[in-house]
Amino acid sequence: MTISQVLFILMSLVVVVGALLVVTVRNLFHAALFLIMSFFGVVGLYVILEAGFFAAAQFLVYIGAISILIIFAVMLTRGVIHAQRANSQWPAAAIVSAAVFLIIALMLGPVALVIGNRPFGDAAWPGAGSASAPLPAQPVPPTYITDLGRDFVRFDQYAVPFLLMAVLILIAMIGAIWVARDRTAKEVMAERAERAVEDAAELAQAIQEPLPLAEEAAARNH
Repeated sequence: MTISQVLFILMSLVVVVGALLVVTVRNLFHAALFLIMSFFGVVGLYVILEAGFFAAAQFLVYIGAISILIIFAVMLTRGVIHAQRANSQWPAAAIVSAAVFLIIALMLGPVALVIGNRPFGDAAWPGAGSASAPLPAQPVPPTYITDLGRDFVRFDQYAVPFLLMAVLILIAMIGAIWVARDRTAKEVMAERAERAVEDAAELAQAIQEPLPLAEEAAARNH
């Protein structure tokens, strides 16, 4: 086993363990830190693949911007750091996630299976051969960034997935803005109601208790 393989296994463990901890810990601040840990693992994978541009982009964009933004959002939001996340749909989500993982592993995994005269698995990746007959690693061409940019605008390459990803991110942003706006309004109303109850309780207690000056005057007269 070479050093590159050992580093790949270690970085893969960092990514997988970090991702599992993100969705299992109950402290949101700790979840954000484990998310940064997973992003660091992805940076390591890019470095192993000698993709310096993607490693730098991953580090600057995801760790330097998105992760820090999430941490500040968690720290500036009161009452959510130690909040108990009650999700009654987690069994269904776990079953669906496991099913999707099994389907992807069956379609693209290294194991060749035949189900009803149709072969599955042992996928032949472009330029990499198959799991049974892998090709040797090819050197990264110096124009791979330019080629990737051209493929992003070609409809027979990555243009359609790129546009769908943009639409998905836009929908997620709209949903996050809507949820935050609704939650903020509810929190403001709840804070006002709680403050009014506290003020009423303090006023009632002040009315019931005698004034200190009156008590001192009564003590002097006696």
